[in-house]
Amino acid sequence: MALLATACGGGSDDAGSKSTAGSDTGTGAKGGTVTVYHVNDVEHLDPARNFVTDSGMIGKLITRTLVDYRYDAKSKKIVLENDLAASYEATPDFKTWTFKLKDGLKYEDGSPIVAADIKYGAERSFAADMAEGAPYAHQYLDCPGYKGPYVNNNNGGKGCTAIEVPDEKTIVFKLKEPVATFEGAASMKIWSPVPKAKDTHTAYDNHPVATGPYKIESYVRKKSLTLVRNTNWDQKTDPLRNALPDKFVFKFGDAEATVDQRLFADGTADKNSISFAGVQPENIAKTNQPNVKDRVVTGTDVCRRYIAFNQQKPLLKNQKLREALYYGLDRTSYRDARGGERLAAVVDSIIPQDLNGYTKESFFNSPPEGDQAKAKAALQESGYKGEKLTLGTADSGLATKAAEAAQASWKAVGINVDIRKIPGDNYYSTQQQDASATDLITAGWCYDWATLATIVPPVFGPDLTAPNKAAQNNYARSNAGWDKMAELSKETDKPKMEQGYSDLYTEIMKTAPLVPTVQDLNVYVTGSNITDAVADPNTGGILDLTQIGLKKPTN
Repeated sequence: MALLATACGGGSDDAGSKSTAGSDTGTGAKGGTVTVYHVNDVEHLDPARNFVTDSGMIGKLITRTLVDYRYDAKSKKIVLENDLAASYEATPDFKTWTFKLKDGLKYEDGSPIVAADIKYGAERSFAADMAEGAPYAHQYLDCPGYKGPYVNNNNGGKGCTAIEVPDEKTIVFKLKEPVATFEGAASMKIWSPVPKAKDTHTAYDNHPVATGPYKIESYVRKKSLTLVRNTNWDQKTDPLRNALPDKFVFKFGDAEATVDQRLFADGTADKNSISFAGVQPENIAKTNQPNVKDRVVTGTDVCRRYIAFNQQKPLLKNQKLREALYYGLDRTSYRDARGGERLAAVVDSIIPQDLNGYTKESFFNSPPEGDQAKAKAALQESGYKGEKLTLGTADSGLATKAAEAAQASWKAVGINVDIRKIPGDNYYSTQQQDASATDLITAGWCYDWATLATIVPPVFGPDLTAPNKAAQNNYARSNAGWDKMAELSKETDKPKMEQGYSDLYTEIMKTAPLVPTVQDLNVYVTGSNITDAVADPNTGGILDLTQIGLKKPTN
């Protein structure tokens, strides 16, 4: 998934993951209210459009999927669990997948969740105005020409015929080609049930009907979101969510540094509080204070940040200019702008180092501080004449500082860059539109499940519904390796597929579509009444709201 306003895409542009501190899990009491500070409102809560880390974590409280991933803090492993599904199976060719639903599943109004609602939820993701969400329904399902449920007489009113619902508990997906890892794809929120009678189209974003332990009590855009218990959620059906607090109150808009001071002070109003943003760099030293250090949670995540070079733009079709940008970026200054070694680490790939298929970058072999001599040589070869390039960034503090560091390092080698700050709550939707995308795009990517098949095709591949168009998260608008991607998408031998994507990644990166920058090393401080605080590496390293609780329930 996208990183907070940097990728699998939107929110504050700050995220983190594996917990190394904080309270032991399973110690919280039931009840009370947890306050969550977040500098920006989230982009989307509608499961068809919810595809970034901050909204993804909030979505886990409201919306359930067929299966989902749970971070086990004790074993430090990410585990795939059945969520709404009781079981699933695939045919030997991996082209037909059948899921059976659990008994006793209900919406917030007490009505039953049925397989037809999951079919309808997936069909919504085909609609043009739901395009920000996970692409896997229209990428994998054999529904040629289908445009979603809002187009009159679309597909003769049959919906996506590749989804079959033989009864209320069974849903069958017929795929265009083999997908050996479809059980991972089934964790995406596009497979969440949506009752057709309650669908309000784009307004569904404001109040998706709850299937999880919490429902929306109130939502004031850019100000606050309040979740209260969904009394029709049954804990016995849900292995993923502890649902300890009675209420979550999200407060949007307060500056991260201000929130730091509140959490350090641990006043009465903030003993039950946390923040989606990690501690700001200027406040890191304060985490060693006696009244703070026992409330610190640290971690990293599966996400990697990068800057993409938008080849839709005429100047950036020139590979030598892209190479100059690659060599010219001082990633150590970029890291320092994002908080220094305590908060970020320089990376040479957008593939996590501990994921099968990672190899150390050896083609450009640019050191962390960049290579000014090679950058200047490539720049001269490119014929660049000093034209301005625009670097897009989210408008939060760390993101802006990092953009300024990139701007300065490129200026040092002779490349002129202006910065365009874009509000974090619509950063990715802005960069996904060809007409509004900038030349250089600050981004990031968190794999959707642990396979290179959810890194290489979404970051570098085509939009499978529109010939010759880049995928929505292919911010470089690169078309390198598309034929090989199509071949690998049909591979049923998993080790062969992973090696193929690893080799292809190496080849694509030789064209300099982007420059990897850093991975986050987050440091959080919680209120003193918070317990079970762990950072979830699979959701951008944000504190895991499905496990969190209070030592003593208070409102």
